[in-house]
Amino acid sequence: MHNELAIFAARFNVSVKDAYVLPALFERTAQMAGLPVRSFLAQATYHNNALGEYLANAARKVALEDRA
Repeated sequence: MHNELAIFAARFNVSVKDAYVLPALFERTAQMAGLPVRSFLAQATYHNNALGEYLANAARKVALEDRA
């Protein structure tokens, strides 16, 4: 799954300093959506641009709050 997260981060310009929150973010949101994590990650990366942008912005926000 590491490679898939790296692809997501590159596609949605999630910086290295913010990308550390992606595994937990995807696990939590996939669970909430009732989908397998890899399937949810693929949807956000390749099929649903709005979802990808939303999750990328959420990752940035969570990482920023974590550093504060």
